[in-house]
Formats: sequence, structure tokens, C-alpha cells
Amino acid sequence: MFKSAKPIWLENMENDMNLFVSFSAELDSVKNASLHVTAAFFYRVFVNGRFAAFGPARTAKGYARKDVIDLTSFDCGEGKNIIKIEVAGYNCHSFATCNHSSFLCAEVRRGEDVIAYTGRDFVGTRMTEKEQKVERYSQQRHFGEVWNYTNAKATDAPTVVLPEMPIVIDRVVPYPLYDNIYAQNAKVSGTFSYDESLPCRPNRYSFTESDYWGRFSEEEIPYKPFRWIQKQRQVIKEHNVLLPIELHAGEYVLFDLVHINCGFIQFDVQTKEECDLVVGFSEYCENDTFAFTDINAQNVIEYIMEGETNYSHISFEPYTLRFAVIMLKKGSLKLSAFGVKTFERDMSKAFIPEFENPVLNGIAKAAVRTFSHNALDIFTDCPSRERAGWLCDSFFTAQSEYFFFGKMPVEDAYLQNFYLYTPNEILPDGILPMAYPADIKRFGDRVYIPQWNMWYVIEVEEYINKRGANTDRELFRPSIEKFLAFLERYENEDGMLERVSGWNFVEWSDANTWTEDVNYPTNFLYAGTLLAAYRLYGNEKWKEKAEKIRKLTEKLSFDGEMFTDNAVRENGVLKNTGNTSEAGQYYAVIFGDIDIDAPKYKKLKEHILTGCKTVPESGRRFVPINAFIGLYLRITALLKLGYYKTLLEEMEYFFGGMVEKTGTLWEYRQMKGSFDHGFASFVLPAIYKAVKELSK
Repeated sequence: MFKSAKPIWLENMENDMNLFVSFSAELDSVKNASLHVTAAFFYRVFVNGRFAAFGPARTAKGYARKDVIDLTSFDCGEGKNIIKIEVAGYNCHSFATCNHSSFLCAEVRRGEDVIAYTGRDFVGTRMTEKEQKVERYSQQRHFGEVWNYTNAKATDAPTVVLPEMPIVIDRVVPYPLYDNIYAQNAKVSGTFSYDESLPCRPNRYSFTESDYWGRFSEEEIPYKPFRWIQKQRQVIKEHNVLLPIELHAGEYVLFDLVHINCGFIQFDVQTKEECDLVVGFSEYCENDTFAFTDINAQNVIEYIMEGETNYSHISFEPYTLRFAVIMLKKGSLKLSAFGVKTFERDMSKAFIPEFENPVLNGIAKAAVRTFSHNALDIFTDCPSRERAGWLCDSFFTAQSEYFFFGKMPVEDAYLQNFYLYTPNEILPDGILPMAYPADIKRFGDRVYIPQWNMWYVIEVEEYINKRGANTDRELFRPSIEKFLAFLERYENEDGMLERVSGWNFVEWSDANTWTEDVNYPTNFLYAGTLLAAYRLYGNEKWKEKAEKIRKLTEKLSFDGEMFTDNAVRENGVLKNTGNTSEAGQYYAVIFGDIDIDAPKYKKLKEHILTGCKTVPESGRRFVPINAFIGLYLRITALLKLGYYKTLLEEMEYFFGGMVEKTGTLWEYRQMKGSFDHGFASFVLPAIYKAVKELSK
């Protein structure tokens, strides 16, 4: 894969946490040349001071994907051409990558000739301007960004060749779209001042910090901008302020980029004296006042800059934002530009339908934008807090990719990561990670989700048989057979799953509290999983078992009106609890092969058609679904049943308000969590099918 390049890093620093290193090489010309590059965690490339790329595409632990970047357009003609590769050595656990010792491996080729390579031509420099000891951005990702240019020391450090590196494999996904989006004016400008009475959450994380995930102690961290910004009271002075803008200590400006964008935050300033500037960003704000949303991520970057200097800065990591505030803690400067360099899937060749209904058209555009932010190197849940590749989420996002492009390069890479996965001592034999590539940590029982492994089998079957993937299905056989063998351990005397270990996840509602002892939605899903495995490999025993489980689950769980969620053992006998969730009905419809028009399902049909509200005839009601995965199960069920008009009406109601607020589709129905969640893009192929069927 590399002809000459060797993995390199600064001597004795390859395991240092949150260390950033710049590697530079000088060439006479880069015309007709290409950079072949990979690294642990992330890198970005500048050629002659111009941003060229961010990478690499993520993959399984023990592997690294190589990027190839054309350098011709960056050539400055005769003379010095400087290639600078900045590399993040995070060396911490996360949901966004697999942990690995830091390294860079790169070479410049012209045709078949290698004209520069790591191990000979690239000189390493520790990036002291990037503060090392900072807070985590989120527990699921890595560290936040604090840039202290008064601390920059351009001192070369000994660069050494490392004894080993991961197995290098090809990048199979398209390269991102890097576009520049700039604000033309600030929405408001004003002043700010410290107010002790304002509420402040010291750090905003989804779970408790621990040494396992990697952190610095409170005492080691000099800058805490996330806490600081929450204590600043804003006073609006002016609206719609055109750039450039003069700012002095105690003044701020708020930008509105119209809808959520995903990419690298960038700005141009000219400092008049030493400055301390804080950028806060948010997916949504109300009443022209900056505020963080409830997303459990510290959306803030701090910059300490020298005086009488021009700075054109771009954040190292990509983020998501609609709104951004710039608060000047110290000094004075002129702000001439603010915006985002996009980091998203190029949708210029995608199939994007248009509808007569303007609300549906708005939802379509939001679905496209949401997908483009979450389908770059893997399918991610969100491009903000996690950037994690969760199973089950991927089942829905994968259908969007095929709808848009008729091919599935990101699904190719995403599923390849799973069959390259090497089992470890944390997960039981036969279980795949619930999110990957990612690091795994035991949270009591919440170390794996058996249902997510079931969705993996179902996705693989659709990937091979419905989407016609070129990938050899035999590559998936070991993981699927081992998983089905794992589930067999939990089959009771009737062959149904009972008390399956792990974090049993049905959906984010009370349905998730009814998973013991025999969970009927899980058994419907198990039947679907076995059938998918049968369709892949033709094992008749799986087909027979699936039919037995399906029929028995339908018989035991249906009470004459609805499907109950679980049965518990009392004195050795299983007894239905009467717990009834809306989500459970959709598991039955999708995987239970029921005839909804049969007389026995008359009341159930009424429930489904009315959106699972109270039906006067019975007075009974389901525990309602949440957005994930309940809503997407409902969409799937409505499509299967042919209730297209109902589906379209509900899509307008559910998603229309999201479009107005963020131009993207959300994780929850409520305004919390991510407002830009990958699986939600599935609504567009669903809407398209419904509209198409109704037009026949």
C-alpha cells in the first residue's frame, strides 16, 4: 500500500494523550503529484497554507485506511511547496474511533515515483499552540479545542520510525465535500458581563467521566470556556451588523447560518493587541440569545492570540451548528469573516425527488442535509456529540444511501469494519459491538445490545439480496453463525428467547422497561433475524425455527386486542404482564406476518390507523412510541400495510416543525439531543414510496 513511507511520530510520545504534531516537507513542485496518507485518529493537510483534506476514513481496530489526495491544484509554481500534515494523537477511548498509539504514514508520488515520504523527508514539530490539557468535548468523542498562539514554539522534535503500524487498506467511500459557507452579517451584537446567578452545568457529558475514557484532572486544565460562557449575560445592542466588525473586550456578536451546517468553524481576524476570544456554537437558539442545547457536548472553542497579527483560523475537528457566538474576553480586534468549511457527503449526483406539497419538499431537503452530514466514512448517529457508527441506526440510513445513489459505498465500508472486527475479552463470544469503530467499556449490563446484533443480520441480508452488494456474503457468515449460536443459549423450553443478557433495547419508551423475562417484540425480531440468515445461507433449520418462534410469539402475546410486551415467570410458569407498548405492535406487524385485515385484528387495526390513540370502542391505549426506533418502526409498518395517506399526514405533522427550526431532522421529537440524526433521513425514501403508490 505504501512504497517507501514508514510510520513515524515524535520520539517517546506515541502514547501521550491529546498531543498534536505537525509534520512538514518541502518540495520543488507538487504538480501531477498525489499525497498517500493515513494516521491514527485524524489528520488534516495544508499545502502552501491552503486547506487540502481531513481524514482518514475510520475503520476497524488494527487497520488503517489510506487516502490519496491530488496535489496539482495546490502547486505554487517553481520554488518551495510546503506540505504540512497536522495529526491528532488523542490516545483516549471514545465512541468515534478505536484507540491506537499515534502515528503518521505518508508519501508523495508522481506517477510511480515516490518523491517524499515519512521516515526521510517529513520533519515533526509539536503543536504547542494547541493546548494539550483541556476538557473532553464529549465522552463519546475526544478533547475540546483551545488554541493558545502566545504559547507557539516552532521547535523541531526528534522524529522516529515506529516498529509497527496497523494493516493498511483502501478507502472505499467518496471524499467529502469541502465548501465554504460564510455569514454576511451578524444577527446581533452586544455586550456581555459575568452573572453569578445564571445556571451553569460545569461539564456536559452523557455519562460520568473516568480514567478509562481518558481525561486530565481539574487542576491540570487552565482553560474552561464551556463553564465561562454559561455565566455571561448577554445584552443586545444592535441587529444585522455587517462585517467587518470591530470588537473590544466585553463585546460579542451572534451569527445565524440559517440552518444546521456540519464542518470546520473558520474565521478571519486582525488583532490590535493580545486577545482572548471564545466561540460558542449551538444547533438552535431562541430570541436572539445564544444558548447551548441539551446535547451533552461542550460546543465551545477558545483562542488566545498575539497582538497586531492576522489570523485565519479553522477548527481541527468538524462540528455542527446553526448559531455561533463570538465573545471577546480580552483585547480588541477586527472580525472580517466567519463561517464553516463543510465536511459532508457530496449530494450533487444524488436522486432527490420534488413533491407538489411544499411541506414534504421541505422535509425532503432536510432529509438530504441530514444524510449528507451523517454518511461520510461510516453511518453516524449524529455529526456532533458522537459521530458514532451504531447498528440499527445503520439499517435505516443504509436504505437512504441506496435510495439517493443506487449504490452503497459507505455501507460497504461500514459493514466491512464489522467483519474486520477482532473479538476481545469484554464482549461475549458471538457478539459484535453495538457501535463500531469504537471503544467498549462495561456499564453494568450495557456493554452490548443483543437486538442491535439482530438488526445487523437483517441489514446484511438486505445489503446482499436487496441492494445487490458485490461483497462476498461468506465474509459475514462467521459473525452471523456465532451470533445465532450465542442466542441459542437463551432459548427456553419452547424455543423462545428468555432473559437474554446485555442491554436489551426495544426502543426509547416504557417498552424498554418490559424486557424481562420473555420479551415478545424481541422474539418477533428474533424470528425476522433467523429468516434473514436463512435467506443469506439457505439453512432450513433457521427457517423452521423462525416460523415456530413467530407463530408461538403471536399466539402467546396477542390478547384479543393487542400484542402484549412481555411475560414473567411466577413459580416456574410464564404469565403475561399486560404491559402493552405501541412499539410492540409494529414489531408484530413487521416480523409477525400477521394479516391485519383478519377479523381478530379489527381493534388493532383501528389503533394503528389512529396513531395508537385511545379507541372509543375499547378505551384502551398503548404506551406511545418515542422517535427512535418506534417512529421508524411505525413508518416501516405503515409502508408494509399500505397505509400511505396516513403516513404522509404524520410525516408533515412530525417533521414539519424541525425543518423550520434547523433545516435538519432530529434524534427525538422533543428539543433535546441531536437535531441532526442520520437515521431520520429514512423518511425521504418512505415519503417517496408513499407518494408514488398513491399516484398509481
